[in-house]
Amino acid sequence: MSLAAKEINRAKLRFGLLTGAVSLLVFLVLLLSTLSQALVSSLVGALENLQTQGVVYATSARDNIVASRLPAATVEEVAAVPGVAAAAGVGTFTSNTTLDGVLTEVQVFGFSPEGPGGPTTVSAGRLPTQPGEAAVDGGGVAIGDTLTLTPGETTLTVVGLIRGAQFNALPTAYVDLVTYEQAVQAANPGLPFVPINAVAFDVAPGQDPATVADAITATLPNAVGYTLDNAVSLIPGIESISQSFGILVGLTFIIGIVVIGFFFLILTVQKMRAYTLLRAIGTPTRSLATTVAAQITIVVIVASLLAVALTLLAVQGLNTGIPVTLDPALIITTVVAVLAFSLLAGLLSIRRIARIDPATAVGAR
Repeated sequence: MSLAAKEINRAKLRFGLLTGAVSLLVFLVLLLSTLSQALVSSLVGALENLQTQGVVYATSARDNIVASRLPAATVEEVAAVPGVAAAAGVGTFTSNTTLDGVLTEVQVFGFSPEGPGGPTTVSAGRLPTQPGEAAVDGGGVAIGDTLTLTPGETTLTVVGLIRGAQFNALPTAYVDLVTYEQAVQAANPGLPFVPINAVAFDVAPGQDPATVADAITATLPNAVGYTLDNAVSLIPGIESISQSFGILVGLTFIIGIVVIGFFFLILTVQKMRAYTLLRAIGTPTRSLATTVAAQITIVVIVASLLAVALTLLAVQGLNTGIPVTLDPALIITTVVAVLAFSLLAGLLSIRRIARIDPATAVGAR
């Protein structure tokens, strides 16, 4: 470790440039991954964070909850399928409301407070428990604010705030099913009945959600059952977004590892005479390999610290209209992965050192 630190100290510019390059690459990995998570969460967070093990759509919905229409009686039919422990309706529609003086689209989700299908735990306040209340994600609202849905002039009082539960990248309001039905009827006078978009269900202990979902599909002729994860993954466009960002993140990650690997390989080739002399005076290969590994570790850790700081500044300065948060788990995973693969790339240098013949020190000058 002492040899590694001394060499870095003697070649500050060289190692500084490498550290700067690696920090920018790690920054890109973190930023792209964060933006990908934020974008997907803003599009499907409402489904991802439903407190349920599975959902049921109409067969005509093509895996999209917005296109699904089911009669309210479907809830009882799903509840009667063997393996289902509880079922409740979920409804959603797009409306308009005024936020900060601007007419804005808002996604409204209706759920049953007593059954599955409700949103995740609120970050502030509480979930709605009675008609006219709403918990909202996005839009810059605060607890106590009032939202008026148009058309229909349905008034909602904000009693809770949620994060990571938006749908279609719109501010999303969660209300009970009674309020949902009233809002739909107010916006559509003369509607004979208010359909639901989905049925959320939980399975009995010991039951497999996928098996129960298949049983629902086989039992109900006009409905299809999904596990929650499957329903999220099938939303149109989500897979292509994830793949696109995944390719960008993967390429950036590979470039970073290649840069580190070739830098230390070139550095090793340039120092072959010095390494040969050290081997000749009895320095074991393990010590020299440890020096290379220590230098890689120092570069990656310092670069990662700089990258995290840059990412935090970038996230705070972003004005994307969707909530963007740097996940600590993402930081740890990325740094550990970069360090592990960088050490693997460093094996190229260590292999060159291990192949040194100390006897050639006679010609090393």
